[in-house]
Amino acid sequence: MRDTKKYISNTKGEKPKRDYDLLKDIRSQKLYKSNVDIRNKVARQYLNENYKHRKNTTIIPGQLVMFNYFEPKTKEELKYYDAMPVTIFFGAYNSTEGRRVIGFNIHYYPPKIRYRIMERIFEIFKPFYLKSFDNPLKQELSHFDYHWLMKQLEEAGLDFGVRQYIPSLCTAVTPLPTEAWSVAVFTEGVFKKETRQQILSYWKDKIERKK
Repeated sequence: MRDTKKYISNTKGEKPKRDYDLLKDIRSQKLYKSNVDIRNKVARQYLNENYKHRKNTTIIPGQLVMFNYFEPKTKEELKYYDAMPVTIFFGAYNSTEGRRVIGFNIHYYPPKIRYRIMERIFEIFKPFYLKSFDNPLKQELSHFDYHWLMKQLEEAGLDFGVRQYIPSLCTAVTPLPTEAWSVAVFTEGVFKKETRQQILSYWKDKIERKK
């Protein structure tokens, strides 16, 4: 176990200033300049120590959620998947096979790209996220429009990380308040069937093809 205080500027429970800057907070963390392995281990340790798993938690669009997804329904058919996603959800729907939630998993993006994506979302909905700074969102964000957000991601070539999940297969569900975002962005995926580098190479190839 590592001493997370050496790596993380703890703002847990503190009220944010109106001019709070998420990207500035991310860059102020000592983890920002640490290697990938340390970033992931320390960030996950900190989040597990400070935020509790919730039973029977309804995933709300707008929430950033850490969870386990060890047994996807189509596990054998998937080319790869992240067994421990950190995902910001922006929609839910009922399919012919049951309830599905959809959002983008930050682990599918290189760190510097994910920082920018999270900063952008935070800035768009800043008043709401500041109000829920030390507690996870309890109600869906107004104007958190799935179709609009999906369009923005597609136009920027960033839709690679958009994934859907079956809620009943999500375990150890941990909704994270805004104060935890500057730590959660340092987690990395636990990819199955492919390595992290292979996953990121797919993303880079997609961006190159779009140019």
